[in-house]
Amino acid sequence: FFLMIRRPPRSTLDRSSAASDVYKRQVSTQSTWGLVKMANRGILFFILLVSQLFILISCENPFSVDTSSVKKDTYKWSMKLKNRHARSEQDGANKEIKTAAVTIESLDKCVLHVKIVDDDEERWEVPVLNTISGKQYKKREMDQMGFTYFDEPFGFKIVDPEYKHTVVEMSAAKEGSLQFFDKYLELGVWYPTQRIMGLGERVTSDFELCAERDECVYTSWGKDVASPYDDGSGGGKGTYGQQPFYLIQFTDSKKFAGVFMLNSNDQDAHMKKLVGGAMQVKHKMIGGVFDFYFFYPGNADFVIQKYQEFIGRPYLAPFWSLGFHLCRYGWRNIEKVQDVVAKMEQSDIPLEVVWADIDYMKDYADFSVDPVRFHGLKEFTQELHKKQQKWVPIIDAGLKYDLNDKYFKMGEEKGAFIKSAVTKKTLIGRVWPGLAVFLSWYHPFSKELWHEGLKDLFALAEFDGIWLDMNEIANFCRGECPPGSLESDAEEETSKRMLRKISEPDPHDPHEYDNLPYRPGNQDPTDKTVSMTGYHYATSDFESRVRKEYNLHSLWGLYEAKATHEFFVEKQNKRPFILTRSNMPGSQLYTTKWLGDNHARWDFLRYSIVGIYNYQLFGIPLTGSDICGFMGDTNEELCGRWMQMGAFYPFSRNHNDIHSRDQEPYVFGEKVATASRNAIRQKYSILRYYYTKLFEVSLYGGSLVKPLFFEFPHDNGVYEKTKYMFMIGPAIMIPPVMHENMASTYPYCTNEHWYNLLDFTQVYAYNSRKQEGSQITLQGGWEYVNVLLRGGSVIPFQDAVTQKVRRTETLKFIPLNIVIGPDHEGKAEGTMVIDDGVSVNPIEKKEYRHLKFVFSMEKKRMDVEVLNNYGAIPYKFEEFDKVTILGAEAWANVRSACLSAKNGEKKFTIPASYSGTKKTCLLYTSPSPRDATLSRMPSSA
Repeated sequence: FFLMIRRPPRSTLDRSSAASDVYKRQVSTQSTWGLVKMANRGILFFILLVSQLFILISCENPFSVDTSSVKKDTYKWSMKLKNRHARSEQDGANKEIKTAAVTIESLDKCVLHVKIVDDDEERWEVPVLNTISGKQYKKREMDQMGFTYFDEPFGFKIVDPEYKHTVVEMSAAKEGSLQFFDKYLELGVWYPTQRIMGLGERVTSDFELCAERDECVYTSWGKDVASPYDDGSGGGKGTYGQQPFYLIQFTDSKKFAGVFMLNSNDQDAHMKKLVGGAMQVKHKMIGGVFDFYFFYPGNADFVIQKYQEFIGRPYLAPFWSLGFHLCRYGWRNIEKVQDVVAKMEQSDIPLEVVWADIDYMKDYADFSVDPVRFHGLKEFTQELHKKQQKWVPIIDAGLKYDLNDKYFKMGEEKGAFIKSAVTKKTLIGRVWPGLAVFLSWYHPFSKELWHEGLKDLFALAEFDGIWLDMNEIANFCRGECPPGSLESDAEEETSKRMLRKISEPDPHDPHEYDNLPYRPGNQDPTDKTVSMTGYHYATSDFESRVRKEYNLHSLWGLYEAKATHEFFVEKQNKRPFILTRSNMPGSQLYTTKWLGDNHARWDFLRYSIVGIYNYQLFGIPLTGSDICGFMGDTNEELCGRWMQMGAFYPFSRNHNDIHSRDQEPYVFGEKVATASRNAIRQKYSILRYYYTKLFEVSLYGGSLVKPLFFEFPHDNGVYEKTKYMFMIGPAIMIPPVMHENMASTYPYCTNEHWYNLLDFTQVYAYNSRKQEGSQITLQGGWEYVNVLLRGGSVIPFQDAVTQKVRRTETLKFIPLNIVIGPDHEGKAEGTMVIDDGVSVNPIEKKEYRHLKFVFSMEKKRMDVEVLNNYGAIPYKFEEFDKVTILGAEAWANVRSACLSAKNGEKKFTIPASYSGTKKTCLLYTSPSPRDATLSRMPSSA
């Protein structure tokens, strides 16, 4: 078109008067030509612009749908993608995938699975959760799932059919990306919101990711790092676990959705805020496949329940694990431990579990006890048991490299350790015992060796749980220890915990991953762990190709927790209690979690709440941080306030480092001792409720500890004024003191009745003229913590403060009070679970009672319903001693009530008393406590 139109030569223009008409025509032709030239230049510019945009889009996403390959079944669609730019001859890490296979499957009416794999060659996929698609769910047909796809370039969009939300979009219009190389995978998606939570593990000040930046990078790759603060700048600040799940919250409807990416390789999430409140997230991984699960919108706990139903609901820890735990790296002998236990008793501070860091071991070797420094440890643990206390020791990932060591010889003989690609023999690293080796959990003998070691340790000291540490795997050499180090001795004991130096890499090590096209977090994946070329036990060529630490690194701690869990169940017939540092989706089936090495600082006190929130998403509800801080010296105010808040953690343990000052709760004097004593007992007072909610998370899934906006998403005040206030279940709020020199706390009460469990008084009343709640001021004293009960709740309550309870076992023998906090309509309900707290798998064996309480102020009636009907249970049914109704002005003249079975088989008249000061009504189940109780009624009561 451009060549067809030529400009007339300037010489032909005759400007004489005789040729005026010709001149005018020529001038007109030139003007027309000028316009045509401008138009052509515009067209040319447009063509160039479009072509450049097309090239840019093609680089971001070179894949298009082979329309002839599309298959659509009722619940599953599939198609092939062709790479338009893949070279015919290529190899190495930059090898592009030529043809990808896509499956889109409806797994549940609220769960959609999108998976993209190499169609030409089988690749590494996470094996632990590959059974999830085989579970039976109530599916929705694909045509009704709101999924659409785009052909050129390939993309997709999910619109929730119920709420009409765009959940996610991956398209050229939304700057989506899809790149698929052998060692680099990228999928860029668009969300219509900037509120994203999850993606563990990391230390952050906000539950919402990228809250204070426009662009962020978050790395997920478990490694032995001491809790770096992750503000999203640059990546590389992830900590011990890999949890690639996140929630998104829509700002208009306040609904939530979930995204799970099943991939165990080193990875980044690049987040970029867009105009209009949207967010672009680019997932960048260095191996595996694209394996995404999208959980459709609902309230927060609905989405979390769906995710946990999918990956497996959390295992149920024993009742006693909710008690207070105490540990110290630096209790160098048994006399010191005995002294600490005695002083806790003398100070009248409840102590449920005594822990042992690596001090107890002989030369820091697993499954050993130092015969000199910890002589008599077995007898000490037996004495603890007589006093209803527990003992939990640490076990590290590395087994001592010693030709005479029992466990090394067992594993070496069977070939059960991870192998070196350098020597083709057992890979050797270095941790606390010096040189060390690491089990390959794929080897069938590894579990047997592990169980043998635990059995031997139990013969030396009768433990009640196991603490799994350094299981990322941590390694003080980079990759593996270089030649020449095999003859060196272990470092001096006093410097072991401070050893963080990484050895120079072995020049003979074939680091096939040194030249990766992309490094998540701009870091070496081998840093502080074993070599990525280290290989595991395999039985086929494909397994030999993919079973390398490059793929398996994030799974080691999960397999270790599984083997340890099975020891308790199979060998001891005990409900397991396991604490881990490394974790991955699937870990929740076997273990609890602590947040790792933190710092004795006020900011880390606050960060701990966010860490606990995150693990509620990931399915590990029993979580907490080291109270008072692990590293650095704490002080009276910080430790006292941390003890007050930390007492209400799901997992509540004071623990610190050998180089820090003593921080047992009695060392700071009576002020901190009183604060600790009462806070622990306040938690024990609601422990029946706490355990019920923990049990129900194992039964249904969901969150145990949560931010207020999970429960009250439509109250705008909760997003601005409740950053570190947390809910325990749906009924209880804890507003802790989070800053130094604070004499008050300022809980934000949503527009509902709220009661203080300190004295059962009402602290906030519903206001029909308001939509949102208000902040109130409560005294933030040192003696007690404000524990607020939400109106509309019924909870089990035991006064552990007045009864001076020291052990959770004692709760079986003190009065049980059913506390009713009516809402503004005079209604309330709640649940309670009753089991023995220690039996294995009570849910599967149906050895528990699940009760529901429904109260009506108008009817002056409470019904107790047994939700499950499992017949006899192998222990005594709980006894209720009294019922306390809060805000009970309507009951001011009530002097008695009737307690009866629904079928009228038994009836009892019980006394009632009203307190005008507190406006509470107290109903005793009989004139003499425990005389007429539900335990003596039929199961229909």
